[in-house]
Amino acid sequence: MDNFIYSIPTIAYFGKGQINILGETIKAHGGSKILLAYGGGSIKKNGIYDAILKQLQKADISYVELSGIQPNPRVESVDEGIRIYQENNCDFILAVGGGSTLDACKAIAAGVKYDGPVTDLFVNESGLSNIAAAAPLATILTMAGTGSEMDMGAVITVGKDHKKKVILHPLVNPRFSILDPEYTFSVPEYHSMAGVADILCHLMEQYFTPDANAKVQDRMNEGVMKVVLEDAPKILANPEDYDARANIMWASSMALAGFQFMLGKPMFPFPLHGMGHELSSMYDMTHGVTLALVTPSWMRHTMQKAPQYLPIFARFARNVFDICEKDNAAASEKGVRQLEAFYNAIKMPANLRDAGVKEEDLETIAEKAVERGNLGILTSIGKEEVLQIMKEAF
Repeated sequence: MDNFIYSIPTIAYFGKGQINILGETIKAHGGSKILLAYGGGSIKKNGIYDAILKQLQKADISYVELSGIQPNPRVESVDEGIRIYQENNCDFILAVGGGSTLDACKAIAAGVKYDGPVTDLFVNESGLSNIAAAAPLATILTMAGTGSEMDMGAVITVGKDHKKKVILHPLVNPRFSILDPEYTFSVPEYHSMAGVADILCHLMEQYFTPDANAKVQDRMNEGVMKVVLEDAPKILANPEDYDARANIMWASSMALAGFQFMLGKPMFPFPLHGMGHELSSMYDMTHGVTLALVTPSWMRHTMQKAPQYLPIFARFARNVFDICEKDNAAASEKGVRQLEAFYNAIKMPANLRDAGVKEEDLETIAEKAVERGNLGILTSIGKEEVLQIMKEAF
């Protein structure tokens, strides 16, 4: 296992009624006038907005609003948030929503402390953003999936071609996050399950790496994956199953908490996210859905091109899906089939064609996926390999 440094500066307030700490906790972190940011307005329908305002008023904290942050958040929303923050002399940001709102607010937090365009702050060759300062940020999570409430990353959509750009820096970690599973009860089934697919992909991309003898990380990862597989169907059966919602929400946070399941392993460009982002860019497709669509094809491609890693895929099948099969190749294939069955059970599209992707777009998607270099670690994935995976997924 390689050396590593591990730090999670975000404080998680998990469970029912944690909104009651909001005002005083913002003040404890130096906030007196906040930028309150959210998406399409669902928080006004489910009561979360009113609960937030009550807590802010109780603590005598003033606020201005940024609403309408889109799924796959656009840089224009980030620029608007920076303008509102600076013109109103805000000193704190409160992001309320799912991953898109949280990601936009991380970019805003960095942008308000930088004199140039926020586009300068996307990741560079070092793998980190060139960020020297950021405004303090807190989050109230309303949809589980991206893990943005407990990590230092954000994905922003830029330009006419809707290219996905990444901000990655410890300074944009939220100061604290309120995680109340009841706030996810009203999330529509489709988006709840897309979030599940996103969580599972975060776990798998950290799992399928060359064996670094990082046993603690891998066994913890397997346990979280099993919980996701067990509890997602419970949410389908009963959207207000508190324990199931709680387990999925905490799995979301833990899946990317400081990339904890990558500790001691080599970092690398996540292949599934690299491909999935391009599907989202071209079709404005929900992020988790794109990951579910390409994962089985990527797995089969890697198993074929790098058979020396079959033991890792077989271990996944045995330890996560409880498959009893001595032969590694047979166990690995059964694991992929079980994963496909799970995606089907949570109502993800069966293939790219069913999801509305046009076959003539696949080559463009493949080309864009590797603009910053090849993807993956078990096997190098260039344009032709991405195209093969996309055709298989089609």
